[in-house]
Amino acid sequence: MEKLKIKADAREVGKKGVNRRLRKDGFIPAVLYGHGENPLALSVNSKEFTTKIKALGLNVLIELDVPGGSQNPHVVMLKDYQTDSLKRKITHIDLLKINLKEKVTVKIPLKIVGKAIGLAKGGLVEQARRELEVHCLPSNIPDVIEVDITELDVGSSLHMNQIKLPHGVEAPHDVDFAIVSIVVPREEVVEEPAAAAPVEGAVAAGAGATTAAAPAEGEKKAEGDKKPGEKK
Repeated sequence: MEKLKIKADAREVGKKGVNRRLRKDGFIPAVLYGHGENPLALSVNSKEFTTKIKALGLNVLIELDVPGGSQNPHVVMLKDYQTDSLKRKITHIDLLKINLKEKVTVKIPLKIVGKAIGLAKGGLVEQARRELEVHCLPSNIPDVIEVDITELDVGSSLHMNQIKLPHGVEAPHDVDFAIVSIVVPREEVVEEPAAAAPVEGAVAAGAGATTAAAPAEGEKKAEGDKKPGEKK
C-alpha cells in the first residue's frame, strides 16, 4: 500500500489568532495522538496535504516527519478532519499514531459492479450503504470493497454477510443489513385537477334570470292567443 509522506512543523497553542494566521499562510493546524503519549500540536502544508490525500484516499498510511522526533518517521492515519463550510477547504486535522502489527477500524467505500438481471425487467438499483466499517491490519486496508450485483433479480437484496471481503479484512458487525437492492420503480401518481368551486351568488343570479324570462315568454304566448278583431 502506497504511503503519503508529509513533513510537519510545531505550532503554538493557546494564543488567539495563531491558527487563523497559519491557515492564511497556507498551513493546516494538526494534532497528533496515540499510544498514550501527550498530543502534539503541529501544522502541515495545506496544498501538499490536500493534493496527496485526494489522490490516495482518506485511509492512506502517512509517514509523518515531526520536528525533533526520535522515532521519525511516525506512521499515522487521518483520524478526523474539519472543513470550511463555504470554501470546502480542510481547516483542521487529527492524526493518529498506529502500530503496523495492530488492527485498525476504518470505513471503506463500497463500489457496485456487474449488471443485475433485474435491470432488464425494469428494476432499479437502490444502494442503502455507501461504505462499510471493517477491521484489519494497516497493510491490508483496501481502497474499495466491490459489491457484485449480477445475480440480483427484482425484489432481491444483497446483505452485508453476503459481501466477499478482501483477504485479512473483517466486518465487525453483530447485525446483518441490506447493502443494495433491486426494486420496482415507483409509479408516479398524477392527481386530477379539482373542479372549480362555484362562485358565490352565481347560481342565484342564474335562477333569477330564468325566472325573469319565464313570464316574458308567457306574455308573448297570451298575445298570440288573441282572436282577430280584438284590440291589443
